[in-house]
This record gives sequence, structure tokens and C-alpha cells, in this order.
Amino acid sequence: MLHFIRTRHGEAAAAQALASAAIPQSLLVQPDARLTRQQYVALYRTVAATLDDEMLGLWSRPIRTGTLKYLMLSLLDAPTVLVALNRFVRFWNLLLDDYRLQISTKSNLVRLSLMERTPGTPVTVLGHELMMKLIHGITSWLLGRDISLHRVEFAFARPRHAEDYAFFYPGDVRFDAGMTGITFTYQDCAETFKREKHELWAFLKRAPEDWTFSAFHPGSVTAKTRDYLEQHIARPVSIQDLAQALHTSVRTLNRRFAEEGTHFQLVKDGLRRDIAVHRLANSNTGVAKLAYDLGFSDATGFCRAFKHWTGSSPLDYRKGARHEE
Repeated sequence: MLHFIRTRHGEAAAAQALASAAIPQSLLVQPDARLTRQQYVALYRTVAATLDDEMLGLWSRPIRTGTLKYLMLSLLDAPTVLVALNRFVRFWNLLLDDYRLQISTKSNLVRLSLMERTPGTPVTVLGHELMMKLIHGITSWLLGRDISLHRVEFAFARPRHAEDYAFFYPGDVRFDAGMTGITFTYQDCAETFKREKHELWAFLKRAPEDWTFSAFHPGSVTAKTRDYLEQHIARPVSIQDLAQALHTSVRTLNRRFAEEGTHFQLVKDGLRRDIAVHRLANSNTGVAKLAYDLGFSDATGFCRAFKHWTGSSPLDYRKGARHEE
């Protein structure tokens, strides 16, 4: 998010953008550091305003302020989601020089693909992620519910933080694809919708929050697992406990975890890491108390796990997160 603001306006502007979102610069060099939802939204808005580019400089042509407004206005009177998606494609194809969007229907599925206009166009990972999230977020907003995806594919290698994708793309997520694309069921796309202008103004006022983050409960097993674990984080929950709570079998759970590219312990560790980094940066909770709250039998085990997760000890992480406050 900061790359182009650094390139075009220098390090001082990048530092100011971070400060406006209450993000310490030291977090940029903290492995596995996390931003809050509010920090992400604030940073996005600041970068977009500084660059006058609602897509953060990620495409060769700037997407000027006001683009999302006129895109959404063009969709409001569409009779179905499929018609709205066709308008979405035509709108973006007037703007993008690097890629063109293509929509296709086959075997009761509707796919929107991001196709390079010139062979060998470099893949900007965040640009591809945001375009797929924008498509999914707008479609979900039009229908007033979080649409499950048949599949989303990305034309880049599986990243280190791949398990996080389950929270943004509720469906089968794949990497190393020939091209980036998102696939819905035809049944969802054939639905009618009704959205009023006053609802659109509220959506635009909150942007990019509503199209980036789901306003509804994600259907992924990863999200359900984190929800359950968060309610019982202080006790040693096993996968058998989770299976019983979700009314399924351990075998089915493991299969669904595998489909989402993760496993039970990874999800559990990810939740404990996220809670730990947030509380270390935003509270004065002692390490021993935090270890207990996260279900560790002692502080030593927690410190060992935290260093494995982030590369830092809890105390060093806290110092790094706070030294610029």
C-alpha cells in the first residue's frame, strides 16, 4: 500500500500516511504484525487521497477519486446481478490499460477473469487481490448477503499468509493459476436486487470497509473455527471438541481444512498470535497473564510459541510496537 506513495512523494509522505492511521513504522519490520480493521481502512483512505487514486497506484493508469461512485451508480438499476457484473466488466475495461476483465458463463457458473492485455505483464499481487475482493464485495453488497464463491484463483505463488485468504474470499482459493479470476454460481448471479441511493451513499462513505470486509458471517470452516476458539481461548480446545461443537466429524473437519489450505493447529496458532500481537501493542497486560488468557500452561511455553510465530519475544515485540508512540 505504501510502495507508490514512497515512489512518488517520498518517505516523509509514507511516514505521514502511517501516522494518520496510527500505525507505528516499526510494525513494518515486525514479522507477522497485524493491523486492525480501522487502521487498514484509515491507511487505504490516506494513500488513495494522497495519490488521487482509488486503487493505490497499483495499475498503470490512476483510478481517480470518484470512480467507485460512478461505477456503483451504473449498477443500481440493473435487473439482475449478472447484468450488474456485465456492466462492471465494461466499466473497468474503459479504465484499465494493463488488463481487461472478461466474463463468461459455463456449466451453471459465472467467471470474471483478469486477462493481461500484453503478454508478460507483471503481476501486482495487491492489485489482483483488491480487484477480486472488489468484485465479491460489490456483488455481496448488492444482494445484502455474503456470497459464497465457487472458486477464486490468483496468478501468483501461494503466499506465506495464505490461510488469511479464507476471511476475504469465502470459497475455494487457489494460487499459481494461469490467470486471476473469480467464479460464482449462476443461481446467485441470476438473482434480482434492490438498492436505493441513500444506501449507496452510506456504502461509499464507509469505503473501502464494506467491500473489503464482510458484513456477514463467513461460511469457511477457518472462520467458524476462529469464532469458536475465540469464545474458549483460555482452555485447551481439541479438534474433537470443535467437531462436536460444529456437529460434524473430525475427518470431515480435516478435509475441509485441507480444502482451505490449512489445518486445525495452524488456525488455533494464528488466532492466538493475532490476539497476542494486538494486546502486546494495545494493553499493559503482563506476559504471564497473557499466556494464561491464551490457554498456555506457563509463560515459557507462550514465549517460545510467540517467537516461533513472529521471530520476536513478547517483550521485544511490545517495545518495537510502542517505541514511536
